[in-house]
This record gives sequence, C-alpha cells and structure tokens, in this order.
Amino acid sequence: MKKTSIFRQLLLPMIAIVCALAVCLTGVIAAIFVKSYEGEIYGRSQDKSQLVSGNIATFLDGAYEVTEELSVNPSILTMQTEVQTPILEDCVKRNPYLELLYIQGKDGMQTGRSSGELADRSTRWWFIQTMEEQKSFISKSYYSVNTGMPCASIFFPMYQESELAGIFAVDLKLDYLQSLIEEFSDVEHGEYSFVIDGEGVVVAHPDSVQIEELYNYKMLTKTVSKKDKAGQSMVDADGNIVTEEQKITISKDYQKIISDVMAGNTGSCKMKNDGESYFVSYASIPLKGESDSWSIITLHKESSAMAAVYRTLMIVLMLVLLIIIIAIWVIAVLARKLTSPIVLITELIGNASEGDFTVQAAEGSSNEIGMLSKSFNIMIGKIAAILTKITAMTGEVVQSSGQLKSIEEDVGSISQSVREISDGTERQKEEADQVVLRENDLEEKFGQLQEKGSLLLEDAQNTIRSGENGIQSVIELKKQNEVTAKGMAESFAKIVALEEQSQRISGILSTINEISSQTGLLALNASIEAARAGEHGKGFAVVAESIGKLAADSTAATADIEEIIVELCRDISETVVNIEDIRAGVEGQTQAVDKVQETFADFGKLAEKTKESVSSMEELIEEMYQCDQAVVVAVERIRDISANAAEITEGVADSLEEQLNGIRGVAKRVDDLSMVSVEMEQEMTKFKL
Repeated sequence: MKKTSIFRQLLLPMIAIVCALAVCLTGVIAAIFVKSYEGEIYGRSQDKSQLVSGNIATFLDGAYEVTEELSVNPSILTMQTEVQTPILEDCVKRNPYLELLYIQGKDGMQTGRSSGELADRSTRWWFIQTMEEQKSFISKSYYSVNTGMPCASIFFPMYQESELAGIFAVDLKLDYLQSLIEEFSDVEHGEYSFVIDGEGVVVAHPDSVQIEELYNYKMLTKTVSKKDKAGQSMVDADGNIVTEEQKITISKDYQKIISDVMAGNTGSCKMKNDGESYFVSYASIPLKGESDSWSIITLHKESSAMAAVYRTLMIVLMLVLLIIIIAIWVIAVLARKLTSPIVLITELIGNASEGDFTVQAAEGSSNEIGMLSKSFNIMIGKIAAILTKITAMTGEVVQSSGQLKSIEEDVGSISQSVREISDGTERQKEEADQVVLRENDLEEKFGQLQEKGSLLLEDAQNTIRSGENGIQSVIELKKQNEVTAKGMAESFAKIVALEEQSQRISGILSTINEISSQTGLLALNASIEAARAGEHGKGFAVVAESIGKLAADSTAATADIEEIIVELCRDISETVVNIEDIRAGVEGQTQAVDKVQETFADFGKLAEKTKESVSSMEELIEEMYQCDQAVVVAVERIRDISANAAEITEGVADSLEEQLNGIRGVAKRVDDLSMVSVEMEQEMTKFKL
C-alpha cells in the first residue's frame, strides 16, 4: 500500500474547506450586492422616467391651457383677421415654444395666422376630424420643414353661443422636449431616455437621426424624406415633404416593453437588444383632451450601470484570494505542529514491530498527543509481560500433548465397539422391516381371500335363488303343457265332428245334383212341348227356359260347393294328423319338464351345501386374519424397538465419533501448538524485554 503522509491528509481537506467557504461566502455576498445594486438602478431609472414624464406633462398641459384660453377669447371669436392676427403674433412672441397659431372658419378657410399667408385647410385630416367630433386633442408628432425639428399640434373647436364657429390650432415646437431628454441622458455612459407619442413615433431622442426619420416603435418603421439631386428634401404640390417608409428591427423584449407602456402601464425590467443588455424603466404621459397618451422610456446599458459593481467585486475577489493564501499558510504551520509528535510515535511503533519492546515515547505534553504517548508506553509494557507469560505456558502445552494422545486412543476403542453395536441393531431393524413387509403382503392376500369367499357365498345364494326360480318356472311350464294337452284333445274332437259334418254335406250335395239333373231334363221336355204348341206355347217356353237356366246354375253351384267340401275334408285330415303329432310332442315335453324339475331339486340341495361350506371357510379366514394381525403388531413393536435402539446407538456412536474427532483435532492443534511453542521460544530470543 502506498504510504500517505498524515500531514497531507490533514492539510488538503482543510484547504478545500477554507476555499469552499470563501467561494460560497463571496458568491452569496456578490449575489446580494448585485441584486441590491440592480434594485437601486431600477429605482433611479424609474425616478428619472417619472421626473421627465412630469416635466413633459407640465409642458404639454401648459400649451394645452394656452390654446384653450385663446380659443374662448372674445377677440378671437370675432373671426376677423385684423383683430386675430395681432393677438396671435403677440402670443408667439411671449411663448417661444409656439411655432405657429392659426384659426380656421367652419368652411376651412383660415381667418388668422401668427405668420404666413392665409390658406384653405378644409381638406386636412385634422380639420375634418375636429369638425366631425367637435373635441379638442393633441395630434401625433411630425417633422417640421421650417424648424427641422419634430412638432405637434393642438386643435380646439371654438363656439359662439354654443354654436361651432371654427377651429383654433397651435403648432408646438418640441425642441424643449429634446433639450429635456438630452439634459437627463448620459449617452457616454450608456444611459438615455426618449419620448414616443400615442402612435409610437419618436418625439425626443438623444439620437437626432431617429427624430428626423420619425422612428415608429409601434409599427417598426422609419420615415425617410426623399432627397433631390442637390441633397434637399423633396416636397409635393401642397408643400409637404415627400417621404418613404423603411423597416427597423428591435428585439421581442423591446417590442413587449413598447406595447406595455403604450397601454398606459409603468414598470421596470431587463432586456436585450442588438446583443446588449439594458436596464429599462418606462412610464406613461397622460395628455388632456381626446388624445392618446405619450410615453417615456429610459435605458441604461448593463455593462455601464454595473461597471462600478464589477470593479468592487474584482477587488473583493483579490482580497479573498489573499485571505485564502494566508489561511493556507497558517493551516500548514498548525498541521505541521500537530503531526510531528504523531510521526515520532509512528517511528517508535515501527521499532516495536521489529521486536524492540524497550522503546519509550516522550510524555512531556499534557494534550491528546501526550496522552497518546503515555498510552503507547503502557501498551509496550503490557505486550512485553504477555510475551513473558507465553514463554512460560509453551512448556506446559508440550507436556499436555502426550496425555491427550493416550485419551485419544481410549476413546477410539470405545467408539469402534459402539459402532459395531449400532451396525447389529441396524441389521435387526432391517430384518424386522422385511417381516413387516411380508406380513403386509399376507394381510393383503387374506383380504383378497375374504373378498373371494364373500363373492362365492353371494354366488351360492344367487344359485339357490335361481334354482328356486327354475323349479317355479318348470311347474308353470308343466301346468301350461297340461292345459295345452287338454285343449288339443278338445280341438281333436271338434275336428272329427267337423269331418263327419263335411261327409254329410257331401251326401246332400249328391242329392242336389240329382235334383238339378232331373230339373234340367224337365226343362228340356217343357221346351220341346212349347215348341210343339207353337204360338200358344211361347209363355210356357219362357218358363221352361228359366227353369233350365236355374237347373244349370244349381248344378254349377253344387259343383263349386263340392269342390270346396273336398278341399276342406283334405285340410281337416291333415289337421288331424298334425294335432296327433303335437299331442305326442306335448306328452314328451311334459316328461322332460318332470325330469328338469327333479334336476333343479338336486341342484338346490347342492347349492345349499355349498353355502354352508363357504360360510365355514369365511369364519376360518377371519380367525386366521386376526392371528396375522397380532403377529404384525408384535413385529412392528420389535421393529420400533430395534429402530430406537439403532438410533440411540447411532447417536452414541456419532457422539463418540465427534468426541474422537474433537480430541484428534485438539491433539493436532496441541501438536501444532507444541511446534509453534518451539518456534516461539526461538523467536522470543529475538525480542528485547
């Protein structure tokens, strides 16, 4: 590890703390000082704006009052040129800020002027506006060709007995405003004010170019007069200067300030324009009549306004640097004084680490360093005493090593015996587990045997019930056979009687055939006799013919009946034969039913014996199962005892094994300690105690 001086460790953080405190304190003081000074700048600028605003308002109000006073003057209201002109000329002489006074009649024709020729002004915008609104107002500023300065006009309607008589107008010279602005401006040090009218046009500004070119900060334009080849301003037919507008550029902050002050607001802020920062204060200048208020804006370059502050801060910074250097020197001296005793004690500790415990530190000081030296001396003394005791104990450790080895051998023998007992108990437990498994298999087979015995008993009972049902069915079948035999006998008797009746019908049919033959002969004879009788025998011939036809039909019907009787007799004969066969079969079936009845009786006796045997076998199986359960319980007890014994012996064996391992570990450590003790005895000879 790289060695680091405590002197440097103490010195560097203290220097860093002092520098950080100095920087923070300087920064806070500078911020407070700058903020306070900026507030003073805003206050001075606002006071200046208010002062200039008040002077301008006083100037315009005075001109407004003069105009108002003249507009109601009875001599002026005569509307006679010779009366008005002297008054106007005298007023201009007494008020040098008035450039021109003139009076217009209702038709726009001038009736009086302080100077110049009378002219028609009926087409001028101000005349039209005043005639329509009949209200006084101060116009926006404009550039005068005569004076080469910006001017403004005041217009007053004149009344005679509440009737509009004309318009009184005054053109004001605004050079007073320019001189006022120049008086309160210090362009060299970046501080100046300027005035704009209600349209945003510059009225007074330290830069005369902005006045001449009618800078309009609302529309962001400037009006430049066109020049002829001789460099003179060009004028139109009405004597007005021909001009053209050009764009000007200002920052958005500047535009916001212009909009705010033209809205009649007052305030202070900081802005940037053309790469420069400015402190800005602005105020509104309210005008009398129906006129838009004018505005004054005061700007002060931040670099100029804060120059004194920056110089002061530079001086303070240099003083802070000087103080930091002095503080670092003082800290270095103190750190050296504090760390020297610590370095000395460090050297003594190094000597002690090399084995010299006879060293002693000086205890002259009563501070923490002195206490540290005293504690070091006490520590060295205690370490020397401990090393002396360690030397004495080393011999005792070597003697204890031999005794511990004999104990290790005895514990090893005991552990081996307990381990053999544990193995035997474990084998006994395994054999008991095998017996339990076999008994469980036997128990399962007993269960299967009981289940099959129950099924066999149930089958025997079902067989007995089936035999009883079979006997009952045989009895019913025997009864049905007897009924069938009786019915067959009755049917046979009736068929025999039917056969006899058929024979009798055959005899009757023979008689009918004979009668039909004789009737036919009689009909033939009657026909012959009728033919002999001629015409008288025709009726008898018809009767004879009918009788002959009846005899023929009777003969045919008799033949059909005879044929049917023959077939019936043949069928009856066959039926008699079949009934004889059926009767013989019924008798054989009756004999077979008797034999089946005897068989079912024997089967029932056998099933009853089977039921008794199965019941006896089931009781025997239950007794065997109870004996098997008793054996299982006994074997499980033996297994549990063996398991407990195995667990106990295993625990004893493990405990003895752990003790043996512990003793072996202790013995090994004692051997190691013995070796270390020997080495320590050799090393102790190197120490100075």
